[in-house]
Amino acid sequence: MIAFAVGMVALVSLPVAAVADTPAAWDDAPHVSGLEFLVVLVLIPVGLFAVIALLAALPSMIKDKGYEPGQAWRSEPEWFGGPRKGVESAEELTDKQIEAAEADRGGTSGKW
Repeated sequence: MIAFAVGMVALVSLPVAAVADTPAAWDDAPHVSGLEFLVVLVLIPVGLFAVIALLAALPSMIKDKGYEPGQAWRSEPEWFGGPRKGVESAEELTDKQIEAAEADRGGTSGKW
């Protein structure tokens, strides 16, 4: 019990070192005005944010807007998920190949 009490006293007295004064050899901190405070901690970060945001948005502001609804499509047609060999490869399939592919499907088809 005495060891516990001694340990608690030592634990509580450890933060006393934090109350110590700054060493005499250290220079005093320079005075910082409110304007300097605002410039360093507010205006510089906001300015950096604005410059980075502008640099990130600049490419999309410069380039062509691309396709917009109502306009004619100006690029090559694209088919995502289509045949790997192109549309012409669809004509190479026979009816048996198509039926075999459909019969091999998994999932919840519900055939009873």
